[in-house]
Formats: sequence, C-alpha cells, structure tokens
Amino acid sequence: MIVVGAGLAGMRAALAAEEAGARVTLVDRGPVGLGTNSALSNGAFAGPAAPERGDEYISLVLDIGKGLNRVPYVQRVAREAPIAIEFLQSLGLDIATPPGHWCVRSPRPTVIPGVTLVRRVAERVGRCDRIQLRRGLRITAVVTSLGRAVGVRGFNVRGEDQETRAAAVVLACGGAGAIYAKHDNQATILGQGYHLAAQAGLPLWDMEFVQFYPIVLDEPGWPQMMIYPPYPAEARLIGPSGEDLLARHDLGNINQAIVRKRDAFSALLVREAQAGPVCMDLRDVPDDRWRIHPLSLLTRFKARCKQRPVRITPAVHFCMGGVRTNGEGQTDLPGLFACGEIVWGLHGANRMGGNALTECLVSGRIAGQGATEFARTHGEMAVAPEGAGNDTQASLDRGATGERLDLRSLRMRIKDAAWRYAGVLRSENDMVRGLLEAERLYDAAAVAGVTTLAERILREDLLSAAFVLRAILTASRERLESRGCFIRTDFPIQDDTCWLKNSRLSWDSVRGRFSVEYLPTELR
Repeated sequence: MIVVGAGLAGMRAALAAEEAGARVTLVDRGPVGLGTNSALSNGAFAGPAAPERGDEYISLVLDIGKGLNRVPYVQRVAREAPIAIEFLQSLGLDIATPPGHWCVRSPRPTVIPGVTLVRRVAERVGRCDRIQLRRGLRITAVVTSLGRAVGVRGFNVRGEDQETRAAAVVLACGGAGAIYAKHDNQATILGQGYHLAAQAGLPLWDMEFVQFYPIVLDEPGWPQMMIYPPYPAEARLIGPSGEDLLARHDLGNINQAIVRKRDAFSALLVREAQAGPVCMDLRDVPDDRWRIHPLSLLTRFKARCKQRPVRITPAVHFCMGGVRTNGEGQTDLPGLFACGEIVWGLHGANRMGGNALTECLVSGRIAGQGATEFARTHGEMAVAPEGAGNDTQASLDRGATGERLDLRSLRMRIKDAAWRYAGVLRSENDMVRGLLEAERLYDAAAVAGVTTLAERILREDLLSAAFVLRAILTASRERLESRGCFIRTDFPIQDDTCWLKNSRLSWDSVRGRFSVEYLPTELR
C-alpha cells in the first residue's frame, strides 16, 4: 500500500499498516515529519479527561462545531484518544497532563514541541523494515480503474514521471493554509490532497470553514509564526491609536479571549487593522519568562520584542473541510483512504484546540488498519498502467504550450486573493469578485509554460492552491449565515432554522467547475 504524506497522520497510518503485516511505501516531497504542519504544532492533544468523562468531551466538541460535526466520528475519536496517548508514551515522549489535554514536552525550551514529536515518530518509522520511504516524489493524481483506486502518479526529483501501483492508497496530505497570504502553516501546504481527491471524483465537504488563529507574527522580514499560548499576564495588545484593545473591548486577558472568543477576537483584530497595525507589547515580560516555553521559542527575537511592540495579525491555521471517510478510514472511492486534516467531520464549523493532533493519531491508525485489510481482501488489480513514463523533457513540454508566466508572481496573486476574498470576514460582493479571480488564476496556472523542474513543481502547487480557493469560495457564497469560524458581514447571525446543513462540493472535470449542494445534517 501507499501512504501519501509523511506528517503525523501519514506516519501513524504507515506504522499501523506495518503492525498489521502490510508492506508500505511512505511518500513525501520533503523530509519525513519535519516538512509538515505537525512539526510546527505546540504538541497539544485533546481528549476525554478520563474514560468515564467521554460525554463531556463529545459535548464540547459538538458545541464548538456548531452542530455540523459527524457525531459517530466524534464518538470514535473520544473512544480512541487514550490509545493515541498510549502510542505517544510507547515512544518514550515526555507527556504533561494538564486538565483535558496531553502535551508533548521538548527536552530544550527553544525546540518547538511538534519537532520533538515528529522526530520521535520518524525514528520509529525508520526502524521498520516493511516501510519504504520515498522522498522527493510529487504526487499529481490518484490512478483509478474500474471504480477503484489502484495507485498514484507523479514525478521524482529528476522530473521523471512515475506511476506506482498499490492495492490501497492513503491520502495524508494535510490542509491548505498556505494558499493564504497570512498563515502559520508550512509554505508547501497548498491543498494538494483536496485537489487529488476531487480530481479522483470525490466530493469535498464543508470547505468554507477555515480557522484563523488571532495572534501570529506579522513583522516585515520576520517569519510568520504563531506566538504560542499561554500568554504572560504582562502581555498587552495595542491598537492603531495606541489604546489597550483588551480593555477597550472588555476581553479580559489574552488567554481568555483566545479560548472563549477566538473567532470574534480574530474578526475584531481584522477590523482594528483596517486603521493601522495591531501590535503585541511584550516589553514588560520579565527576563526569566523568556527562558521557558512558550516565549523561549521567540528567543531570537527577544531583543527586538523588548525594544518595541511587534506587529501581529490573525492568520489561517486549519481547514475543517475535506473528504468523507467511513469507519475503516475509506473514502467514497474504494481503495482510497484518508487521515489527518484532509478528513472531514470531527470539527464541524470550528476546531477545538488540541483536536488536530489527536485526529492525526486516531484517523491515521484507522486508515492504516483499514487500508491493510482492504489490500489483504482485494489485492492489486491486474490492469495496465496508465500514462507512465520517465522522459523528463517530455514531462516539462506538456506544460510548455501556454504563455511564459512569472509563477512566483502568480503565487502571490493567489495568496492575496485568498486573504482578500476568503479571509476572516466575507461578503457577497467580495466572494463574487474572488471567485472570478480564482478561476482566472487557475486557468493561468493550467496553461503556464514550464521549462525547469522547479517551475513544474511550482505550477502543480499553484493549480492545487487556486483549485482549493475556488472550492472555499464556491461553498461560502451560498451559505447565508455566520457559523463558527465562518463569518459573513452581510449575514452576521447563525441561522439554525435554514442552515444547519453541510456543504457538499462536486467537481465537474468536463465543465471545469464546482457545483454545490447543502445537505441537512441527517442526510449527509
């Protein structure tokens, strides 16, 4: 079997499959674990505080998801979260246990907990003889035959086209946060998994729901990165006119605002930023606090943070939408499984903090085991490979029929369009303009000429990014309400009477466009 994506979910799927006796090819375009969003995480896992308190966890997840979650999936995660923590403990990780969470602790305060986490899991993967790692392979299609997934197609670091057959395929490609100009994701997380799934004929569910984290560094020339919670009591938020935003808007402290009013908090900061920069003031934080987690992660910026307030912004953090899977982790396409952020249903209209990593481990285990059983039962199909080849120049020439474009400029246009038209605050007029722009950008990427391997890689990424932006805007336009992380300025109220529904997008490859329907939660 093949697992596409070597983040936490993909590695867990590969390990679960290997434990079940399968031989696994684990594919990633970059370094195993470290090139993924899992490595940027704060290492927090949500779940029931105790087995007998599972109902409390389920109730909280459903409340945050505003009724759009898939209840059986939420219940499954609640049951299996303890298994996920046992897996972490089996790796010898240092796990803290604050109420309702488990947190990976790094051996040094300057190391992001997510890095410690993925390195330890990658070490376990590297010790498995039945897991073959294939780095530098870009997957561009799921190969299907007779209504079933039979492999993947892509190209390697030499630009050679390759097709790999498999009895089962697992997509673990992550989300799409980096399609936005402001985000805290890895730069390569551009919706490739959603693109692969939709091109293979799968519907995409609830793509309008994109989560924004309120406090991300936004200083020119600095990396965009989350300022991780918890925040010291001395931290202040300063508006464009120099006023204390927490006091002005009666938000309490920053930690309270993040937990209780995250989406309203992001919207407030966006509105404030229309008049000028919003900053976090850390000048009064004692020096000893900079030596411990999480401020220790900003050590290299300490001098500048002690000199003046630093600019912050809400930024894209997580995508709630994705593909539907069953109890075995299989999508609606037989032989194709999915795990991690690409899977829809746990989060509903918003994600509870800590549930992303928990879902990676739970859904990864489910998909790995399910794919192994499918492969054992069905075997590899004896059909001729479609479109395989290894002629590098021919591969490049297939994309060289169109205009020579500045692909880097095209990337910035996609990111700017996503932020402007599908950002924290949305409206009908903006979304109409954004959808037209996204369609133009997708068409431009589709015909862009490429002559180098780097250009081909970038063009494929931009196709995915523009494709997902179209999906987000198409699903957003007709939802005439605000719900969870989805905020419309022209429909600011949550409307359970008319809109307790999930969006379902279908891609028409002949017409080159999405169609959308909204299904009552009992019919999804």
